[in-house]
Amino acid sequence: MTKPASEPADFYQILSIPFTGTSTGLSKQTIKLAYHKALLKHHPDKASAVAHEGLSRATSNGNGVTGTDESRYTIDEITNAYKTLSDPSLRAEYDRALRLDRVKLAEREKTDVFHTGLELVDLEDLACDESDEENVCWYRGCRCGDDRGFLVTEDELEREAEHGEIIVGCRGCSLWLKVLFAVEDEG
Repeated sequence: MTKPASEPADFYQILSIPFTGTSTGLSKQTIKLAYHKALLKHHPDKASAVAHEGLSRATSNGNGVTGTDESRYTIDEITNAYKTLSDPSLRAEYDRALRLDRVKLAEREKTDVFHTGLELVDLEDLACDESDEENVCWYRGCRCGDDRGFLVTEDELEREAEHGEIIVGCRGCSLWLKVLFAVEDEG
């Protein structure tokens, strides 16, 4: 089964890496390992062997048609995903665009009067954890119960400094925060 041509592939899905909304905790080694696994999994020469193996785990869609539930990606798509996610600045820009796309999609799909949507806050409204000088972070609890559901690191703020805002998803649910901040010139 292939993915619809109209829907662009998500680089995290291509490499089978969960997208958490932040790039923290995602090492180059993890990305490289996922890249190699994706290459092996989707390699054209391996496709026939996977197809024979996949017959035992094929699923029926109710119309008598069977197929596996996994998408096939090209080597170019896999390589492009790896190049983007392995470069910290490209990954930060991609993550930002992906978060914005998901927020826009969620807003389009909502038909209820009550919107869980996107809450707008100032960085000063978040608590700051400076216990580790190398990993300063700001956080805010979420109504899902996670005390640090919304977490923003200093590195993420530096990457988004020119925009003056960052969109952060809750680690425990589907709520989002748009955090506004200003960068002070040291000069």
